[in-house]
Amino acid sequence: MPSKQDRNGYLMVLGAIVLFSTIEVVSRYLQAGTGFQSPVEAEQVAALRFILGWIFLLPVVMAGGKRRKVAFRALRRDLPAAVFLGGVGVFAAFYLFHRGVALSKASSAAVIFSTNPLFIALLAFLVLGERIPIRGWLGIGLGIVGALAAVTGFRFSGLLAREDFLGHSLVLGSAACWAVYTVYGKRYSEEYGGLTVSFLSIAVGSALFAALLTLKGGWRVAAEYHPATWAWLAYLGVVTVGLGYLLYFEGMSRVDASRGASLFYLKPVLAVFLAHLFLKETVTWTLGLAAVLVAASVFLVTRSRD
Repeated sequence: MPSKQDRNGYLMVLGAIVLFSTIEVVSRYLQAGTGFQSPVEAEQVAALRFILGWIFLLPVVMAGGKRRKVAFRALRRDLPAAVFLGGVGVFAAFYLFHRGVALSKASSAAVIFSTNPLFIALLAFLVLGERIPIRGWLGIGLGIVGALAAVTGFRFSGLLAREDFLGHSLVLGSAACWAVYTVYGKRYSEEYGGLTVSFLSIAVGSALFAALLTLKGGWRVAAEYHPATWAWLAYLGVVTVGLGYLLYFEGMSRVDASRGASLFYLKPVLAVFLAHLFLKETVTWTLGLAAVLVAASVFLVTRSRD
């Protein structure tokens, strides 16, 4: 029977997964526009989401003496790595992600991004030499079929000209960037802790997003947003990035890593349900199949490391 600490850890990870499952839905809601606002550009959502998330995490990391010391030690020793991780894992990954969400449905984007454990497993196999057992390869195979179903809907006529195909491809590229971030950052996460590496990566990514907003006049546009728009942006930044990351890394520190990570199989199914409930997106049989296949794939791939 799991200890109380284990149960709390699983609940924290589960809470983080629920929060992560809302990202595509809220992002699509903002980017599509509503009665009280004009559509918010994808790069604005991406930039403000991480800038607000970093502002939330700053006092959390700096107020803790041990966390602060670890963060400064990581900067002194591995600044180039922090810059690379922030550039790839935050700036590139979520610029592509939010651009992709703008050109597709929230439900399909969520399913496609949930394939990132497949990329992680393959990169870890190729770069780190990590073994993939039979059920891991089975999971990768299921994930490939699930991604194909989500990206194409098994409709290949005029595929390259479809707007949603471009959007799906951008989200798939985002998942690949996240995999590079995860595999490259593994050694640093083991040395400094996942929260520290994420905080520094978000700091770098936020700085790059801030520079992008400055170059494109995005700050002036943001100043004109409706208060409700800012409330949803604050949710994406403070709750899904700030609180979500805290819950995830604190929870993962209390449970077995592979078992905790296997809870990610809930994300594609939950995100499809939320998109249908709040955005009235139609769940086609191909998307439903994709969500189930990707969920099964994530479960097999993550549990194959037991």
